[in-house]
Amino acid sequence: MRALFAVLATLALLGKCGADVITYLRFEENGGGIASDEMGLLDGELINFSDTSPGGGDVSGRGWSKSVPSATVPLTGEANTTSMRMNGGSAYIDLSNANTLSLGSEFTVEFYMNASTDLIIAPMFGFDSGSELYFLMADTGSDLVMRGEFQDQIDGPFSASLVSPGTWQHFALVMEPTEYTVCIDGQVQYNGGYPGGASGPYEFAGNVALGTRTIGGESGTCDGYIDEFRISDKALTPDQFLIAVPEPTIIGLIGIGAGWIFLQTLRRKGQSST
Repeated sequence: MRALFAVLATLALLGKCGADVITYLRFEENGGGIASDEMGLLDGELINFSDTSPGGGDVSGRGWSKSVPSATVPLTGEANTTSMRMNGGSAYIDLSNANTLSLGSEFTVEFYMNASTDLIIAPMFGFDSGSELYFLMADTGSDLVMRGEFQDQIDGPFSASLVSPGTWQHFALVMEPTEYTVCIDGQVQYNGGYPGGASGPYEFAGNVALGTRTIGGESGTCDGYIDEFRISDKALTPDQFLIAVPEPTIIGLIGIGAGWIFLQTLRRKGQSST
């Protein structure tokens, strides 16, 4: 029992080091018009998608797709089988409902993206109703750029030189009380203060009107794939992103704990049969 207590205590301490997940859309449904939030807060409704059949986006160019960044999510080890193909037009994922989204002044928005090679402009996500937070990527003709909007204050554009269109990459917007950071594949693309002092807090009141909270923009034009959209309540570091591979020691501890429980179960069964 002491050994089990030690393992469980260690795992509990490791769990406290992480952040709490506020919303997490994995896009594992592979069909239908709803993308479920694992946290039950912001289920997404597919608006103006041309095909919501299983794997439809691989055929029609817009909808559920079998293209994924990896077969498993590196940080969690969960299977990853489908994503969303946005493909411009007027398609977007609507997260608007009566639930309030409270993010405060410190949080992280992250997801996998595969931007189209003929990208023109792509609102990646936008939250409205009370506070405002938008982020988009665009092609100026000579360079890819990104731009954010914080509480009605526009910041940028700044270079998106780390973005490789046609390739699955990880995007993270890390919000802190005095500054924000944009990371691509765990590397810093941009870091700076907020325009006009728009540091938060960011509170988005519940609103059932379409387009108040979206992945992709209400006006569409988000071209490419999106997968594993997660918001956490802390300013995460790259080793805490979904793209990160857990330390072997953590995996080992989990294995030790599971093995110990398994052995104890076998022992009890053996004792009860004698």
